Amino acid sequence: MIMTMAADQLTLEPLGAIDEARTEWSALAEASENPFATVEWSEAWLEHAAAGARPRLFAAVEAGEAVAIVPLVVIHGRYVRKSRLLGYGAANELGPVCAPGNQVRGAEALRLALEATRADWDVFHGETLPGTGWPERLGATLVGREGSPVVTGPWPAWDDYLATRSHNFRSELRRKERRLLEEGLAGRTVSERAELGPALDALFDLHRRRWGAEASPFFAGLEAFHRAFSEVALERGWLRLRVLELGGEIVSVTHGFRLGGAEWSYQFGRDPEFDHGSLGLIASAQAIREAFAEGAREFKLGPGRQDYKLRFATGDPGLETVGIAQSLRGRASLLAAKRRGG
Repeated sequence: MIMTMAADQLTLEPLGAIDEARTEWSALAEASENPFATVEWSEAWLEHAAAGARPRLFAAVEAGEAVAIVPLVVIHGRYVRKSRLLGYGAANELGPVCAPGNQVRGAEALRLALEATRADWDVFHGETLPGTGWPERLGATLVGREGSPVVTGPWPAWDDYLATRSHNFRSELRRKERRLLEEGLAGRTVSERAELGPALDALFDLHRRRWGAEASPFFAGLEAFHRAFSEVALERGWLRLRVLELGGEIVSVTHGFRLGGAEWSYQFGRDPEFDHGSLGLIASAQAIREAFAEGAREFKLGPGRQDYKLRFATGDPGLETVGIAQSLRGRASLLAAKRRGG
């Protein structure tokens, strides 16, 4: 099936497999600076986390050039058929894969892809779409909004950034970091494959010790997926896995990704015995400082408006989750999602 918009000649072309547009997809993901938009993320998710989801992939072409990729999946549940964005649940941010200047084209491509697959689903759940305005662009219902705080740079030096924070925050951060360093806190960033497995072991262990039964099903419950993507991300130079040790023991691991000028904070594990020393605050500060020292233009703190993120953030473009229902069962599914807030 091929659909064309007469007004601007945007053509939607179905893809039978990722390989049919691998080069174009990779180029658009690199331009978007979003690791969750990459071919590598998508392939790892389909192999390890898709749980029966069937891909429906599209390329949006204009003047002979791919301007967006729309990666959808369809899940046939017991009562309702859902269309969702490939990688849902595990990703910080999803949506059409396109360059920053082509968001309007990307949104239109997503709308056309949903129309092209309309016979396949009862409800579309579009989670963690960046920014605002998605209900209007897609003719969808707003299901929920959440924060997505960022630290925007670049900064010539760490002290230049700290000067934008409150005096109390600067003093607290310096005092607590100095105290932990005096106790022997030491940090390193994983750079070799031999280091990856043990560091990830520590990350999953710390995450589970911290959260117990509340550990994230999209992180602790998808361990094979995250290990697979982390291995590829290390090979590509995207992985930012930072380890803090105290007395020879790993007490904190921050897990993130760097693509282009953007670094994304993804997951975090810390020893619950060190809450008194604000280890999490110091680990976040060190990750942000190192990212900007490497030349990052933006540090994305991840979904949610937790207090510690707001203390660091310079802005918050936000995320939206939207839905479109086509049947009675679809409307029931969408109503349930709205009650959950996403």
